[in-house]
Amino acid sequence: MSKFIIGDQENKDDQLAQAIVNAKDGDIIELQPGTYFTSESPFICTVRQNLTFVGKSSNKDNIKLNCSFTVGAKNIIIFKNLTITFPANGENTLSAYDGAEVYADNVCINRETSDNWDTVYGQNATFSFKNSQILTGLKTKAIGLSLDNSQIFADNTSIQFLFQRKSKAYLRNSIVTHEFKLRQHSETYFRNLTMVSYEVPHKNDLTVHSGSKFQGQDLVFTSNKPKLRIFKGDFKVNNTNPEPDQLHFKFDDSSKVSVDNQKPFNEDHQNIKKNK
Repeated sequence: MSKFIIGDQENKDDQLAQAIVNAKDGDIIELQPGTYFTSESPFICTVRQNLTFVGKSSNKDNIKLNCSFTVGAKNIIIFKNLTITFPANGENTLSAYDGAEVYADNVCINRETSDNWDTVYGQNATFSFKNSQILTGLKTKAIGLSLDNSQIFADNTSIQFLFQRKSKAYLRNSIVTHEFKLRQHSETYFRNLTMVSYEVPHKNDLTVHSGSKFQGQDLVFTSNKPKLRIFKGDFKVNNTNPEPDQLHFKFDDSSKVSVDNQKPFNEDHQNIKKNK
């Protein structure tokens, strides 16, 4: 295992590119404060070994990487104390596949683009985020974190638009803004989750579809009129804010819906339509 200290020379971009290209399994790349690569020429790379990136500052904004990372099969990548953003179209800021594992602590992952690519995408992958943010730039319809047959553990983390397909999420003391969608037998378990969706026009704050399960304690909505859509799903929550009678549920007869061990009022019992 080797340690690379990057940013102590004028050609820090070349330093970092070479460190990533030449890194061996288990190497650590330490980054001095600064911006690496430019918005006009971001760095795009595929990681095929276990790597750790650590910013040498407790302020994640002090180390910014204009990069796109793809984590290959069964590799482990660790990020700490830094910001990653991708300023061009046609790539995820971070993607992981086929058994890859991503761990992030005190990290911001963003996109500053005109397209609607997901900021973070996982297929058959595992993510762990702590004290972190996943953003979509100025866009409100783009997905911040898209999980496909994957799982996430999040603690004290904010995610703009979380989408799950055949995936599991374990959330604690976290925030989901814009929208939260579960589809195709996904599962979410949480403790102290806040849904922030009043910032943009939206159809539903939360959608639980097609055999999915949403279960936990202490759920807060900031919307003036929280909208929840349950279709062939399982929703079981204790302790909501606002109170259950202020939540606007629509669910079909095949769904199991419970708030504080009571079935809430269904606002559209006769006219449930499947929607995306």
